[in-house]
Amino acid sequence: MAEGVPRFINPPRYTMATLQHPNLPPMPRGPPPLTPSTTSTSTSSNSSSPTVHRMGIPEKLADLTNSPNTVAAGVGEVLQALAAVTNAPNSKPIMVEFGNRVMAVGRSRMMTMNGRNAFLYMKSKFGLLNASTAFFLEATFEGNEDRYVEIDLDSWEELVVYMHKLRIIS
Repeated sequence: MAEGVPRFINPPRYTMATLQHPNLPPMPRGPPPLTPSTTSTSTSSNSSSPTVHRMGIPEKLADLTNSPNTVAAGVGEVLQALAAVTNAPNSKPIMVEFGNRVMAVGRSRMMTMNGRNAFLYMKSKFGLLNASTAFFLEATFEGNEDRYVEIDLDSWEELVVYMHKLRIIS
């Protein structure tokens, strides 16, 4: 052995207890305990074989996010954010036509209104509030952008997410 190099007879052993800060709660040792999946066995009335019901993906993500294991909780949060982004509603503006004018209207603004208020809002943008003519709305929807269909204003909240273009008809 070379001289001048310290030689340890018993090298120090570092454990979780020696690395833990005294003012912090103790760190968990190892992975969290495995809990059995939420399953239930039931028999169907027309079949004698048992059916197993398992937790859905959102419940599993919630369990993963609430895990005491910080790495697993972080992975769960990332997966939840990814699922939210991929399932996000359409955020493109809606093109509204009246005559030879076309106006882009924010979809998020239209989603906050009911159908009657949205129709009044669009009439005001085109200067049609004091018009004595009856108007109605037609729209195209994602997947069939060439065909206009009349809109039921009572179903506005359900339909606005899928609208591509709107047209005010007199």
